[in-house]
Amino acid sequence: MSISIRILFFIVIVLLHIFIYFTLFKNVSANPVIKHLGKFIVIANLLCIVFFLRFYHGHINPIIYTLMSSSVGIFWISFNIALIVFVLSWGISLSFGYLTLQQWQGKILMLAWISIFVLIALSFHINAKQPSIIEQTIQIQNLKQPINIAHLSDIHIGVLMDEHKVADIVRKTNELSPDIIVLTGDIVDSYSSLSFRAIEQLGKLKSKYGIYYVLGNHEYYYDTYNILRYIQKLGITTLVNQSMILRNLGINISGVADLVGEKIIQDTFLRPNLSQATKYNIAYFPTILLSHQPKTIKFLNNEKIDLVLSGHTHGGQIFPFNFFVLIDQPFLSGLHEFSYNDNKSQIYISEGVGWWGMPMRLFSRRQINFLHLVPA
Repeated sequence: MSISIRILFFIVIVLLHIFIYFTLFKNVSANPVIKHLGKFIVIANLLCIVFFLRFYHGHINPIIYTLMSSSVGIFWISFNIALIVFVLSWGISLSFGYLTLQQWQGKILMLAWISIFVLIALSFHINAKQPSIIEQTIQIQNLKQPINIAHLSDIHIGVLMDEHKVADIVRKTNELSPDIIVLTGDIVDSYSSLSFRAIEQLGKLKSKYGIYYVLGNHEYYYDTYNILRYIQKLGITTLVNQSMILRNLGINISGVADLVGEKIIQDTFLRPNLSQATKYNIAYFPTILLSHQPKTIKFLNNEKIDLVLSGHTHGGQIFPFNFFVLIDQPFLSGLHEFSYNDNKSQIYISEGVGWWGMPMRLFSRRQINFLHLVPA
């Protein structure tokens, strides 16, 4: 991210915190002590966000990391409630006059603060739950036999996603007895040397016909080649613009490097290349494309793709961030059909088995996706 973009981002975050203070704190009480306390809370949350974003890629104490990262979720929830309060207050003032607004303002703010506390607590509770097993049957043309695929995405191995949490994910996945396991990016969100014990747990994944991994955007922020080598040592097949042809099942599994590789890296090997990824596929076998970001489908040309498996979106993670995700990505989660160059295909998007940053989710769930591919 360029310096100018960072400065602009910082200015926006500051302005939004000022908006939160004037909407939720300034009129909550006439007592100057309460007002100063409100200023302190807003400034403290802003500083926590700055600290978290500055040291996100380092190794931070888990307790400090939780406190710092949670400030992002608290800010987002508070801002949306503040926006609702602002619009509601403005509407009451225009419709019934300022005196009526004065009479209702205390009740509105009380309801707003109750909503903020409830939503924050709920978001921590939802994220703390064990990931759900989400099953989906998908019909595939020219498929020889049914195939069960365990789809894991966005584990984000790092400070909070430690070896114990990864071991639980591995255990739940193995209990499904999948034919194939796919890891569709953002599996590692740390330097490999700092999280090697958690990464090692992935080596305990078990499937009949292999485990296949593609890079997500977060692996590019660290020692990408070391991460790839470490995962390969665990017996997991890494697909960087490559394919694996499973003749016994009659399918091609192709994996493309993440789109962020076009922007932040000079190494051509780590840049996405769809034509290279599918170059040696057997034409009459169905092709499953592993791509971290769903919007990869916008770049399909003549490649024959029957199913795309993606992650990245986290289902929005904290509502209503869903709508911002949909500005950048074509779909949010689940199974969808799409067309490209007169071809029809399908894409399945996981909401992720982990989380980014703050250990909070609101109206989205951590999930392990179990896909039942059947002949159409």
